[in-house]
Amino acid sequence: MHRLHTALIGSVIVLSLAGCSAGSTHDPASAGTSSSSALDRIGTPMNSSIPKTIRELSFTASNGKRVSLADLAGRTVVLSDVMTLCQETCPIDTATVVQTARAEASKDSTKPPVFVSLTVDPARDTPTQLKAYRNLFTDPPSNWQAWTGSTKNVNALWDYLGVWRKQVADGPGPAPRNWRTGAPLTYDVQHSDEVFFLDASGHERFVLEGTPYAKSGSVPSKLLKFMDTEGKRNLTSPASTAWTEAQAETVLRSIRH
Repeated sequence: MHRLHTALIGSVIVLSLAGCSAGSTHDPASAGTSSSSALDRIGTPMNSSIPKTIRELSFTASNGKRVSLADLAGRTVVLSDVMTLCQETCPIDTATVVQTARAEASKDSTKPPVFVSLTVDPARDTPTQLKAYRNLFTDPPSNWQAWTGSTKNVNALWDYLGVWRKQVADGPGPAPRNWRTGAPLTYDVQHSDEVFFLDASGHERFVLEGTPYAKSGSVPSKLLKFMDTEGKRNLTSPASTAWTEAQAETVLRSIRH
């Protein structure tokens, strides 16, 4: 049931990560789809039922309401990890998730997929912080939600899905400051970047990994100013393997039909 990779793999990954940066701990061996599939070229097809204990974990949305994956039964769900104080990849990830959410809502105004950004940093990503983050994306789409929760529940969900995380002290030099409060930051959370696609029956069906392409102007100015040198490089010079909004929409079409 638990798909988090071993500490040995994690120790290898940490050598390639700098702050909140891209990487993957997801295990392609658990995929049950032929490699001949065109979708294999952009991510990892899956066919795994998420257990009830995971689906019923309780979280808190940015509006203060208690929420869970079980509440979204019957809906396609796109679940991504996020940290509002990430300077390298999360602003790009979120911008592309929001673009995709808007595109999907325009196609289906009655029952579009629900996009959920769940924090990997619950101590700092309070509902107030998440609400401010969500509002940076002017007129945030109604089918995009931002969640936080207890450390126990957040860890339980990300451990099950295999999202690698590690809290580290901030590096040398002046401490970055919270873009909302101005408070100096004392630690960072290194983590892998994944987007999980769940079908209406609660099965995990696909995973996109790594930092995506983001359309020009899609990252809010406050987050763009907050991003560090590596983050801006990720934005202006994305990796050749970066996934796109169009690819995310292709995945959604494949699992809804």
